[in-house]
Amino acid sequence: MKRILNVCLFIFILVGSVIAQNDAVTCNLGFAFEISENRNWGYKEPVVVDITPGSPAERAGLKLNDIILSVNKNGTYQKTYQTVMSWFNQYDTEMTLAIRNFEHAFKEMSFSKDCRSSNAINEAQLAPVFAFYSLEDVQDRRFLMPVATKTNEKALFHNYQSFGFAPSDEATRDLDERINAIFIRALTSMGLEYRPDDPDFVIQTYYDYQNNPLFKTDSPTYGSYQPVWRYDTRNNRTVRVPLYNPSEAVRVEDIAYNLEFGYRFYDRKFMEAGEPALMWESEAKERVSGYYTLLDYLELNLPLMLMKFPNPGNLSFATYQVKYLKYNYTGIGYDMNDLKTVVSVDPGSPAALAGIRSGDVVVNIQGQDFNHTSRSLTEGYRRFLAETMNLRDRSTRYTDSNGFKECMFWDVSNYRAVADAISNNRRYHAAFSYLFNFNQYIDWNTPAAINIEVERDGAPMSFAVIPRITTSSHILAY
Repeated sequence: MKRILNVCLFIFILVGSVIAQNDAVTCNLGFAFEISENRNWGYKEPVVVDITPGSPAERAGLKLNDIILSVNKNGTYQKTYQTVMSWFNQYDTEMTLAIRNFEHAFKEMSFSKDCRSSNAINEAQLAPVFAFYSLEDVQDRRFLMPVATKTNEKALFHNYQSFGFAPSDEATRDLDERINAIFIRALTSMGLEYRPDDPDFVIQTYYDYQNNPLFKTDSPTYGSYQPVWRYDTRNNRTVRVPLYNPSEAVRVEDIAYNLEFGYRFYDRKFMEAGEPALMWESEAKERVSGYYTLLDYLELNLPLMLMKFPNPGNLSFATYQVKYLKYNYTGIGYDMNDLKTVVSVDPGSPAALAGIRSGDVVVNIQGQDFNHTSRSLTEGYRRFLAETMNLRDRSTRYTDSNGFKECMFWDVSNYRAVADAISNNRRYHAAFSYLFNFNQYIDWNTPAAINIEVERDGAPMSFAVIPRITTSSHILAY
């Protein structure tokens, strides 16, 4: 318990410490890039490696692994990181990028930078700070998969636009067709085209799934290992799977099955004439702890394996960083020094449309008083975490990317009790719980509008703000 309180307090202090000493406006790009050393993908060019949830870059359609060809009409090939960054500062609020990916050989996009008062913190930043109100909706998790990858340095992956499949054996045709459907779903979402008649590359799969003859159901250590969680891209949820952590030693008698699955991409178009050349191969070898069919495994894990393509990173292993954020967006930016004060309101946002202005002092949001200091707010949050841990479902326990092992979702049977606790204004100061009040465990009635009371020049005013539920999901595989 001490760890969770220290982590939360640290996060809150950290947010409060990133404060400029003046009222200058700062503009953020909304994404990060690295100069690629991968000869298959964007070699010596900037490649997008992170995108800020809710940022103009995300709204404009910029995606992870996009290759940046130019910034404000300046070509990026073989330019240093510092040179590229200097072009981002060419114009105060606007920028133009040209990008390349599987879907586009060249695409230009223009968008505004995210400019706001330097002492402002927006709701996309506040939601992770108060994540323990709704761990279901704010997740920053890291997990490993035993995926080994081989690449052919002669293959320039951006030249490939279409794929097909190698012929199947008659004995495995039904299973192969269902596996192929997963490939089609995942690869088309990357911008590749399924073209069975004339593909740029063909996919060949191989797999093996065997009982372990040494497995013992009565082994004294069976069931004692840490749970394994993987991200389900179909419903944006991290789910527990009957696998062993690839970094954990496991007794052989505790392994129920051994699973191996691999796939190869063979060039059919761009390399030498003759036999198709291998351009990519990935293989996973998993230790299975219980009943888990090969198809169930692949429905969840094959899309994750494919995220290593086209920018594999570590060729011996696969690390996944999942950033999932779902929150109520009103468009208010709060003062880091005094979280009651509105320092910015996004143009066209729900708060702006309702009439809230910069300089307003928030008095109450949805029944939660804002008569607090940063210290009292932090103490109330710490108290809430400590006193409601018994309302969480221990079967959902997981370790977050900070290494905290006691993260848990709320127990469904305790939703009413959680909502009652959060509404205890005198005790917990749950001022920012409105970020997640589309959930029953925050507000049992789930209102369509949020009532925000402010003081403007000493006069009380009340606004009904209809928030937009905003979702952002990014998975970086490296």
